[in-house]
Amino acid sequence: MQYSILIYSADGVFDLLPQEVKEACLQKHRELQARLTAKGSFATAQLMPASSSVTIKPVADPGEKPLVVDGPFSETKEHFAGFYIVNCDTLEEAIEYGSSIATPDVFVEVRPVAWASGILAG
Repeated sequence: MQYSILIYSADGVFDLLPQEVKEACLQKHRELQARLTAKGSFATAQLMPASSSVTIKPVADPGEKPLVVDGPFSETKEHFAGFYIVNCDTLEEAIEYGSSIATPDVFVEVRPVAWASGILAG
């Protein structure tokens, strides 16, 4: 089964951390990626800052174009920062991977994925 490991943090917090804390966080990701590479295929992406995003809002009139506005849709202080897609035998295994990159400044959500299409092989 495929699982998503979704990473959330307050926008800009990582940049404010001391260099040794940043390096420890990045090391956790390098270690996880090495483990996942040894296991098989996976995908990951780091999202750019929320301030660089746009939100597409539908309109009521089908003849009009959707409204595109600056910024993320959510009004929360935590923002979606990146994700992994991993192949795991159990939810517990996916939780273990997600737990390995959680920090006091980052929280992680693990969720099963029903893959609709694409090229991710597993």
